[in-house]
Amino acid sequence: MAEKVKFSVSLDAELGEALRQCAAAEDEQISVVVSRALDQYLDKRRILREGMRAMEEHFDEHGWPTPEERAEASAWVDDLFGETSEKRRSA
Repeated sequence: MAEKVKFSVSLDAELGEALRQCAAAEDEQISVVVSRALDQYLDKRRILREGMRAMEEHFDEHGWPTPEERAEASAWVDDLFGETSEKRRSA
């Protein structure tokens, strides 16, 4: 069994209640739900960091996009997700 470490965190009341309900619905301890969610979050953040590094390496090797190319790419992503990049960043 892996070594355990205790943390104390504060959550908004609504998020805490949602966490309790999720754990109860899954018939699991809160720590299991939090550990699984945190593991998934950290893995996604790692993938994003690796992707950003790969993009920077590519641009360093092949040249950075022009403002026009960046605007075109941003519009394409906005169409793909159905919302503006500013709205996605604020979420």
